[in-house]
Amino acid sequence: MKGSTAVLVASVLAAATAGSCASKDEATAAREASAECLSEVGSLYEQKIAPLLATDRPKTCNQCHLSGIDLSLFVRDDMCETRACLVGLGLVDLQNPDQSAVLGWIARAHPDSALITEEVIDEEYEAFESFVERIAQCGPEACTGVRCPATNGSEDCGSPGDEANVPFLVPSGTSCDLPAMEEQFRDTVYVWRDRCSPCHFSSDTSGGPPAPHWINVENSCNAGSLQTFHNVVDWGLIDRNDPAQSLLLRKPLDARISGISHGGGAKFSGMEDPSYASFSSFIEYWAACGGPVP
Repeated sequence: MKGSTAVLVASVLAAATAGSCASKDEATAAREASAECLSEVGSLYEQKIAPLLATDRPKTCNQCHLSGIDLSLFVRDDMCETRACLVGLGLVDLQNPDQSAVLGWIARAHPDSALITEEVIDEEYEAFESFVERIAQCGPEACTGVRCPATNGSEDCGSPGDEANVPFLVPSGTSCDLPAMEEQFRDTVYVWRDRCSPCHFSSDTSGGPPAPHWINVENSCNAGSLQTFHNVVDWGLIDRNDPAQSLLLRKPLDARISGISHGGGAKFSGMEDPSYASFSSFIEYWAACGGPVP
């Protein structure tokens, strides 16, 4: 990982031992354990994942959803950034690693040529499975404050970090004029756009299963958000009469908890998910304002 994993581990261990005059407390022990864990993950990456990403190697990501995934997500400057990007984009589930989206996508691949064989699929699945499980085992202490660097050309928009657990809500008393509505859409819905990467992005050329490209990421933050807002309203993704039944809420929600079957899998872990709460907050606000079309 460009040698940065070793630097990261060294810095964390140095910080952890700086006050060694006193006996170790639980926080110090947790930081040291996280640092050691991340070091092991770096070694695992070099052994099992890096060879799979070699440019001359056939990959299951040439099929279906994975054909649009930016593999640079797995090649960040250090393991903390890698972890932040994988979790922030919904590709890795730290609570249920075996349910991680990236594993589900690989599992859906199928042999279709002399290059993409059952052996290739199995090898990728087993490698990513061990990688994801190890990331999930490492505590957050060594990655405090680390976020996924901005992607998709929308550097000025920002996106929640992998540890974000507070939703972005429309403030009470927000006016219903169009500029306010556009700003609230950007800050409560568009900010979570990476959850829907890449299938619903306007830049998607994966050739995988068809999905509506309702998220504009090719313009600046404000322009991309505005076009996305137009799409959401014009395509009927939000329901003014029954906000809770809006497709924008139910499609990303697990079908087992009132969601609708979604080819890309569940994007909200449940109704308590911060992104679900953010989407719901905007839809309720938009409906209360009369649901005007931009």
